[in-house]
Amino acid sequence: MAADKGTKMTRLKSQLKKSTTILVAMQLTLCGTFALSTSAFADGLSYEPRLYRSAHFLGRGDTGISVADEEDAIFYNPAGLALGKGIYKKTVLVSPQVELSEATRDLARRLGAENADAVETVQNNIGKPNHFGLQNFTGLILRRAALGVIVSNNIDLLAYKSADYGGMEVVEASVDQNVGATFSLADTFFHPKLMMGITAKYLARGRGSMTVISVEADKVQDELSNTADFIGMGEGGGIDFGLMYQGGGRTNPAFGLTVNDIGDTKIKPTEETNLDLDFKQQVNIGASIEPGTKFSKLKLLADYRDITGAVIKNPYKRFHMGGELSVLSMIGIMGGINQGYPTAGLYFDFYILRFDFGYYTEEMGDRIGTRPDTRYFVRLEAGF
Repeated sequence: MAADKGTKMTRLKSQLKKSTTILVAMQLTLCGTFALSTSAFADGLSYEPRLYRSAHFLGRGDTGISVADEEDAIFYNPAGLALGKGIYKKTVLVSPQVELSEATRDLARRLGAENADAVETVQNNIGKPNHFGLQNFTGLILRRAALGVIVSNNIDLLAYKSADYGGMEVVEASVDQNVGATFSLADTFFHPKLMMGITAKYLARGRGSMTVISVEADKVQDELSNTADFIGMGEGGGIDFGLMYQGGGRTNPAFGLTVNDIGDTKIKPTEETNLDLDFKQQVNIGASIEPGTKFSKLKLLADYRDITGAVIKNPYKRFHMGGELSVLSMIGIMGGINQGYPTAGLYFDFYILRFDFGYYTEEMGDRIGTRPDTRYFVRLEAGF
């Protein structure tokens, strides 16, 4: 068992190093020869990757703390697992979800086009965040209990002029990879409309982060040799707690409160590292109403994440709101606001197959309007 664990960590470390090396080398090659425009002069990346993001919720402003159910409840509000009747809810066999930045998509498309001007194309990409995300959840969801496995990967890259380096061209790259198991329990609490739930999780996490001055591109390999500076790996466990109240009636008002990563989810490094691997504790609240008929429902939702500012320092980046119109629970149209930027989504649910796709914008800088990163996402879920 110890040998297997060591092999897995070695493989994860190799993947992290390879991903970070390729990202930095690629962007340095692209931008090192060209002068960066003055519009690229600003701060670098400022955000914390999430373990799981729901394609369903992203289309409506990443809201759902007060109404989360099934696999989304595990990560957004475990109390939602107590919703409904009966025992069995769902089995998710696979649910691959892919995210890609608009800037990354446009760069690849333009470079692949005939007669494309490579210099102009790359210059237009400078100062724009580039993101690629991939995640998959597999699990068994019962009413009041759920067991699952989560795998998620996030890669981010930005080339810009840095004030910290005297206005010189800088490439910043980060990689975050997670593999984990979750176990959730939920039930009513004192009142049939008041629910409480917990999610216990055990994670293996790897992170890579590097900032390189473009004029020192030839020194990248030397810097990569000191893995403690830019790679960290470890394992650890944590607990999420959630409360949910659903009032019923014609509008079914609902309220949710969660404390994610209670006391911080501590990830113990397997080797010495300078990177912080822990998931910080966050307190989140949400509210919604859901008027509708037997055939269609309208949801209006609002969430406020990380009330204490443990991770999201700017209060304007914590606000989310959105709406959803669903017909027979088979087709849904979503729209919303995520951190001040519009979102949109659409899903088709055919019981054993479900398709979600749409777009949202994530603020990658310290302030709204600094580093907006528009991303497109798609998820295919198979189960029964």
